[in-house]
Amino acid sequence: MEAKQLFQQSPDAFAEWLVAFYREQDAKDWREFLWGFFDLSSANDLASPSEPEAITLSALEQALAAGQLSLAYQLYTPLVRTGILSQEKVLDLLLSLASRLENSPAQEPQQRLQVCLKLREMAFELDPSRRDNTQVLLMRALQAQDELAVGFYGQALAEQLASLGEEQTLDITQEPLLTQLLTRLWDDGYLDLFFEVATALQARLLEDQKSGFAALLAQLANAVDPEQANRYKGLWIIEDLIGDFFQKAACALFQNSTSDGYSILGEALITAAESSQVQENFTLRLSLLSESLEKLIHAAQPERINLVIQKIIDLILSREADLGSLRINDENLLESLTIAKVILFRVCFCWSYLTDDRSLIRRYQQIGGRIFNDCLSLMASQRDFLWSEYWQRNQQDYCRSGRAERKLRVGFLGNCFQRHSVGFLSEATLRNLSRDLLDVVYYYYYQGWKNEDMASHDNMYQKFRSHENLHFRFFPGETKPPQVAAQAREDRIDIMVFMDSLTSHDASIVAALRAAPIQIGWLGGDAVGLLEFDYFFADPYILPEDAQADYHEKIIRLPSYCAVEYLDITPADEVNFKNKLRIGPQDIVFLTAASAYKRTPECIDAHLQILKAVPKGILIVKGSGEIATVIRRYQERAKELDVLDRVRFLSQASSVEEHRGQLALVDLVLDTFPYTGATHTMEALYMGVPVLTLVGRHYYGRMSYSLLRNIGLDDCITWSVEEFIERGIQLANNPERLAKAKQTIRESYSKSIIWDPKRLAMAIEKTYFDLAHKHQIIDQVPPLDGGEPRLQVSQRIRLHIGGKDPHPDWKILDIQPREYVDYVGNAMDLSQFEDNSVEAIYASHVLEHFDYVRELPVVLKEWHRVLHFGGQLMISVPDLPTLCHLYIEEGASAEQRFSIMRMMFGGQTDEYDYHKVGLSWEYLFMLLTQAGFRIIRKVDRFGLFNDCSEMVVFGKPVSLNIIATK
Repeated sequence: MEAKQLFQQSPDAFAEWLVAFYREQDAKDWREFLWGFFDLSSANDLASPSEPEAITLSALEQALAAGQLSLAYQLYTPLVRTGILSQEKVLDLLLSLASRLENSPAQEPQQRLQVCLKLREMAFELDPSRRDNTQVLLMRALQAQDELAVGFYGQALAEQLASLGEEQTLDITQEPLLTQLLTRLWDDGYLDLFFEVATALQARLLEDQKSGFAALLAQLANAVDPEQANRYKGLWIIEDLIGDFFQKAACALFQNSTSDGYSILGEALITAAESSQVQENFTLRLSLLSESLEKLIHAAQPERINLVIQKIIDLILSREADLGSLRINDENLLESLTIAKVILFRVCFCWSYLTDDRSLIRRYQQIGGRIFNDCLSLMASQRDFLWSEYWQRNQQDYCRSGRAERKLRVGFLGNCFQRHSVGFLSEATLRNLSRDLLDVVYYYYYQGWKNEDMASHDNMYQKFRSHENLHFRFFPGETKPPQVAAQAREDRIDIMVFMDSLTSHDASIVAALRAAPIQIGWLGGDAVGLLEFDYFFADPYILPEDAQADYHEKIIRLPSYCAVEYLDITPADEVNFKNKLRIGPQDIVFLTAASAYKRTPECIDAHLQILKAVPKGILIVKGSGEIATVIRRYQERAKELDVLDRVRFLSQASSVEEHRGQLALVDLVLDTFPYTGATHTMEALYMGVPVLTLVGRHYYGRMSYSLLRNIGLDDCITWSVEEFIERGIQLANNPERLAKAKQTIRESYSKSIIWDPKRLAMAIEKTYFDLAHKHQIIDQVPPLDGGEPRLQVSQRIRLHIGGKDPHPDWKILDIQPREYVDYVGNAMDLSQFEDNSVEAIYASHVLEHFDYVRELPVVLKEWHRVLHFGGQLMISVPDLPTLCHLYIEEGASAEQRFSIMRMMFGGQTDEYDYHKVGLSWEYLFMLLTQAGFRIIRKVDRFGLFNDCSEMVVFGKPVSLNIIATK
């Protein structure tokens, strides 16, 4: 008590007294003092340490965790200053506690962050040289928009980096927080501080990163502050602009940026390509233009992209007037390979986002593919790796004549066995491939992560690895393509399926070297165009019959190009979501969610023309890439159309699961064109939301169309920009028509191929055996089911729990037998119904009769169990917040209050008429989420039965009405 009084009167005197007092005490007395000083519980005395320093640290930890930060600070400061207490141990204690609290959901978030911030500030005072702590403090300051703190900690970080010894080098690829900080400093306009930190970092990077990073900083400085560029003179050469590290650093800084960094770099690369020092260097100039395309495509700059593409075509044709007859030799190998890569992986890739001219794109893709193939063949011949020679030596090992014991071997190669669009769309199909019934063995060849430990933290990677009877070949990201091809040959793969399309240079090299006698492209995008690809998997809609003329690969049409059966969801709170975006209950919500790549002026205009003609419409714009440019383009056109007040910009969700949950809360997704959605469209349909699309001629212009045709949603398919705009207006202004579109999606869940990966897998399996037989690898094709359409599912029942009046479309379940009751039973136990056997459940003022500890969670899980995928739970409950407000309403009579009280606690006329829980939107949303429902939405009314769901008291609806979808 006296110590606390002294502390309050004079902290300096207390510090002096404390040091002297400590030296006079034994461990027991010192512990008693600390426990009393901090008012700690003595319950853990037996487990407490016996050494004075350990006792002190234990007391400090408990005091800090209890929020006694000021007392703890005043106690440890003099002890550390006099060397009694280890500074390093106190520092570790502060930082470990801050880290634990930052990742703990126990406290209110804002309060928790304030405590963590104070702990880190205390740690910074103890040791200002701890870079890890300074980086976190700087990020917190940026998030809080505290300019003084940003300046202080930013300067401290720059000094820490500059003070690193010559032998202390940094690998920027292993510094994610540091790169995030640089991005945030740039985005928030702290340019001087950005260059201070970045310059200090550049000097301490690994040798193979220094010049590339200096080149990047120089381009940025030239655009925003040319004087800063002088810092980097002599530290880089123009070839660094096309180096791997320049590209990696640009991606690390601007992939999730809100600024125009990609635009700046794209323009800088164009300028470099036009400079006098590269005019005579064809390969360098071509490479600079190529890399400018890669930057500009991120930046939603279609006009500039078209300009650069034309520059590239003109440059190539000035060198090689007839690309079709170009012959590869040792002298022109490097130049030809550069031409092929630029055409394939830049020009054709970018063209797909800008034009729907399939013949133009495919012509150049086939030319680029042929040159690329010839270059790799020449290189392979120089290294004794030619497939033709390998096949002559080893053909007998593949053929099954007289070797019936050897199973057909199918491989899948790509970097998509992770949280990746292709991974989401393929996992269920690959999982459903037959492992035991068919004479086939499956291999996955994964190229991507630096090591398998990193990959193992990816939940989709874990799903792929868990597939049964699988040979999984993991190749670290730096593995050379010939090593992958050699492994596939050693494994004697008969059919290799490439899943990355143009998005992976390495996979294309593996294909060009040839890894198997039969090679197929699938799912990652359009066919690559390499001569070594034999087949391409499509479907009847994504590539029509007349497309074959533009492909040298034989097109094989599966029932669908993809299928899913389950996607992880984090349901979104509709009330919070709409309040945040200022969306009213009667508004029609449009969403366009896509990368900046896909935002053409025509597409943006069409979206906003639809919005203009829908008075109650709200357009949410969401996406990745250089979002600042996307926002500016939408704002400029929206202002011209006088609809800017009805456009909302939504930042990227923290996870794809959260994004899917948000999808459920919109009414209509507006597709992009000419490059349409695939994963986004599938996710929207999975969440029950229609997608309006404009069909093109090219593969990428028909991805949404294929999915919509496969579920029968023809009303959302259009064939011209004018029809796209007109149909969007019609759907939004006609609630019944929009509701019918949503009903079409729900009905498709039980019959469409896109929700049936097992059926798609069967079609793929049959194709493998047909191809193996055609190529004489097997003698005969076993009898197989080719994935023919399954029989229509019989009509499922609709269950009205607690219903009073009969309805021809609904069956009544009640706990008591009476007239019109079809099923007698407790709503908590629906064991008389099979899993996935019920189409819909309706329950008005039923849930409040279950206790919230043991019964309510069980009830909702049971209802979820019997509903089929897409089945709807319609529930109405007394809305506790509304009833509370009505109860204390000024002017309410005693009789009225009694009536409201009965709504809260039940009429209590019999043993079943007691209410055991009060329910609100927040609480019921949480319970439904925990039960597994993926879409949870409030509605004003159901319009089905005359019951309490539409009850009004004092002019206010008193029921909370919710539709939850399985």
